Parts: sequence; C-alpha cells; structure tokens
Amino acid sequence: MILSIIWTFILSLGFFYAQVLMMPALSIASVIPNVLIPWLIYTVWTRQRNHALILVFIIGALYDTINPITFGMHAFTFVLLGVCVDQFRKPFEADSVVAKLLTIGVANIIFSLIQVLVYGLAYGFGAKLVTLNLGAFVYNLIISFVVFWSMQLISKLRLSIAHD
Repeated sequence: MILSIIWTFILSLGFFYAQVLMMPALSIASVIPNVLIPWLIYTVWTRQRNHALILVFIIGALYDTINPITFGMHAFTFVLLGVCVDQFRKPFEADSVVAKLLTIGVANIIFSLIQVLVYGLAYGFGAKLVTLNLGAFVYNLIISFVVFWSMQLISKLRLSIAHD
C-alpha cells in the first residue's frame, strides 16, 4: 500500500515536470497542452479516492507556483475535477471504454469552463480569450486521449524475465 502511494507520487512528479519543462515546446498558437488532466483522470480512476485527491491537490498547488496571478486555480480545479471524475465513473464498470472516453471529455469541458471564468475575471472577457480557450480545449482533448490511452497501455504491460 505504502509502496503504491510512493510510486504514484513519483509518477505524478514526472508528469508535473513534463508539464512544466516539455509541454511549452509543444505549444501551438500560445496554447500549451495540459498533460495533467489525463494524469488526473488516470490517478482518480485507478487509486483510492482520498489518496488520489490529496495527490491531485499537491500537484495542483505545485503547478500554481508557475503563475502566481491565479494562484490556487489549478489546485481548486484539480480537486474539483477529481471529485467530478470520481462521481462520474461510479455508475460505470471499471474497464468501460465508453466511460473513460466520456470522462476525458467531461473533465476537459469542466477544466476549460473554469479556466475561461478565472482568466476572464483576471484579464477581462473578450473574443481573444474565448478563441484561445476553444483552441486549448480541442488541443487538450487530443492530448488527453493520447496520454490517457498510452498510460492505460503501459499499465497493462508486464515484464517477464525467463532464464533459458
């Protein structure tokens, strides 16, 4: 149990550093893809709710240190998304592909709506904000599908060592 929590925390830090260091290189039209959304969905889907929410809050608070103007937005948004994903997945089977696809879509919609609200209140609502947010939603949705299903595939792989 403790080993699983430590492994999940190390994996989470890996995704955090990938988001901070590598994802700005993949930006399109000043939109940086967010790999923390599929990580959040995977963590909440595969771990106990309390451990996942604590970890999601910690990574959200770490991510908030990058943009101090909206400090607290990502920690709040990630915890809210964690609770929404946990409640959204309950009526579905654990291995349901449709439930996972719907969860990725719903999580990205909620994240985009909160993001446009926070940035609109901080910087003012306008056509440029809506256009950037729509582009960010589509880009994050595509990246979320790729990263989440890559994580699903990697988690199902098993290493087998045979001595001949």
